[in-house]
Amino acid sequence: MADGGTGEKTEEPTPERLRKLRKEGNVPKSKDVTTAFKFLGVFTVLAGLFPYISDRVMGFFHKALLAATSPEQTEIFLTGSILYEALITMFMVVGPIFGVELVLAVAFSVAQVGFMFTLKPITPDIKKLNPITGLKNLFNKKKLVDLFKTTLKFTLVSYLSYVALRDALRDVVFIVRSDLLIGLRVIGSIIWDFTIKIGGVFIIISIFDAFYQKHKYIKENMMSKYDVKQEYKQSEGDPHHKAERKRFHHEILNSAAPSNVKNADVVVRNPHQIAVALKYNKSKGKENAAPEVVAKGERLWAEGILDAAKRYGVPIVRNVPLAQALNKLEIGDEIPEELYEAVAEVLNFVFQLSEEQKKKKG
Repeated sequence: MADGGTGEKTEEPTPERLRKLRKEGNVPKSKDVTTAFKFLGVFTVLAGLFPYISDRVMGFFHKALLAATSPEQTEIFLTGSILYEALITMFMVVGPIFGVELVLAVAFSVAQVGFMFTLKPITPDIKKLNPITGLKNLFNKKKLVDLFKTTLKFTLVSYLSYVALRDALRDVVFIVRSDLLIGLRVIGSIIWDFTIKIGGVFIIISIFDAFYQKHKYIKENMMSKYDVKQEYKQSEGDPHHKAERKRFHHEILNSAAPSNVKNADVVVRNPHQIAVALKYNKSKGKENAAPEVVAKGERLWAEGILDAAKRYGVPIVRNVPLAQALNKLEIGDEIPEELYEAVAEVLNFVFQLSEEQKKKKG
């Protein structure tokens, strides 16, 4: 092969390629999604627990003042007592907030990439120490996109913070003149209003970023036709894959697929990944009966369908776009109108070929 794997990368990464990338810790993940929901969670807890937090802090200062004014306390005992109360208060105040942040960080990381453990991303890479590579990375597309997102978030957060504080100023006089409990509730309401506005912006940005990260991940890991062929050849020689194919073929032979393929008029395939068997059944009592899918499969199942087609003498036609479109249908589905023309061409070719073979035998 002349291109040696350097041909134009026009093919999406195969499942095998994606599995290898995942083992290396290379998966599409949006940090903005995790950040947005952590922000919402933390500030929601802060708004809800604000009276509790204020009560704990006021209780600490009350105890500290009592201890400081007590004539019976020695200086060393007083310092230790206040420090102990300060640590307990800090744990009781900060603990729930950090707990929520930790749970949300883990939950949304797992939601995006699943359970995964690999040390590859943190393994030292000597290439990262190359100053030339570092300079190039300063001006690559990823850095520019990150700079744009950071600038956008800073601008929106600054504006919304200004609006929230401006609206809150009219409540300040009310807070000063009101009862402590009512004042705390008003402050909690201000925090909640701030959370909704800023959190909403973060979520909108994170949704766009999630789609962008997925698109960028696929684009960065596109494969050339040569890469796909080489991967297929390597998997053909892999003992594990051979054993897996043998098991799948055994399952296929013991399923309804062989008999369905045996009765099919044609099997449409792409090079290696997909095979779909079609049957044109005119005996259903319909005037305009359409061909239907009688069997289909991907990868190893596709190989089993192709083997059955060769065994029973069912014609096999290679048509990549049609195979991909047919694969979206379910077994038993009739061909939709938008595929009539493409399927008709395939069936006409097959029927003409069958007639020619009959004439030769005759």
